Amino acid sequence: VVEDLNVTGMVANRRLARAVADQSFGRARRMLDYKTSWHGGHLHVADRWFPSSKRCSACGRRKPSLTLAERTYQCDVCGLSLGRDVNAAINLRDLAASGAESLNACGGDVRPGAAGQTPGKQEPGTAPDGAGETGTAASRDTAA
Repeated sequence: VVEDLNVTGMVANRRLARAVADQSFGRARRMLDYKTSWHGGHLHVADRWFPSSKRCSACGRRKPSLTLAERTYQCDVCGLSLGRDVNAAINLRDLAASGAESLNACGGDVRPGAAGQTPGKQEPGTAPDGAGETGTAASRDTAA
């Protein structure tokens, strides 16, 4: 998950301009986009107005205002106290999980196989479907 930030607005701030320009957010986002697609993933872009920092990650209440000077998020409803960035990261994780894929790592469609072949199971000691051997040592009963 990445956030669609207002980089132009941040560069207009004299105090943030150099630090924001040095980060090259656009380049990092392009690299994340093509690398996740290489590995069969999907890069979820959170809307620019998604309140990742203002929303409580425990109860979901949204603070009406939160200044940059407030580095700790304090929820008035449930009493949660977290670092502002940690709270935002949890909210972004939950946003990505809300549209998560239905298959887990044991599913065949999680990692695409080479040349369009269906990938095999990823657990140790298992072989791709159709293979006659498991790739593990023989049990003591059958070992010679």
